[in-house]
Amino acid sequence: MTYSRKNIENPSDRVVLEQAEARELFSNWEHSQNRDLIRARLERAERIYGRGARDRIREYMAQMREGTLE
Repeated sequence: MTYSRKNIENPSDRVVLEQAEARELFSNWEHSQNRDLIRARLERAERIYGRGARDRIREYMAQMREGTLE
């Protein structure tokens, strides 16, 4: 049996995982304001969750800042 490195999972799982990542990063940002840490974690998320994850997570963080997402 061969395995593929492509991300073939349910897209709704990706949304939940990216929102969890955004919650963690947003909390870290509020407490430490460490841009280098946030930038590195966003790059890591891009590798894990695929192309466009950085922008999606930033959008979730912006929604948290506005209060439209918990």
